[in-house]
Amino acid sequence: MHRPAPRPENLDEFRLIGADSPDQIAERFVPNFYFGCEADDPMNAWAFDRRINPAGRRLRAMFSSDIGHWDVPDMREVLEEAYELVEHGLMDEDAFREFTFTNSVRLHAGMNPGFFAGTPVEAAAAEVG
Repeated sequence: MHRPAPRPENLDEFRLIGADSPDQIAERFVPNFYFGCEADDPMNAWAFDRRINPAGRRLRAMFSSDIGHWDVPDMREVLEEAYELVEHGLMDEDAFREFTFTNSVRLHAGMNPGFFAGTPVEAAAAEVG
């Protein structure tokens, strides 16, 4: 017979992070979580929409290629498809740069500052704050 686990005394799952408000939770989570997203999914735009995200934050969504999927007959078109988010007014140019470049640099260089050394994007990656 399966018995349900006893109900914990304290249901506040965030109590140990020392946050007293939703904004403090956002301060701890937003800079530390990255989300790989299918290149042309219109939902990607929501990650950059300050009007709907908690505390007006932009999430760190990253371009992830659909190359290798059955529905990508030509890998040269994946980035082009993603750019349609800008063309359709769902994302601005700054958000698209974050999506396709800046957030990837933050993720990889944040763990290894020399990650892009010796690559063609070394100088551009060094400019990312």
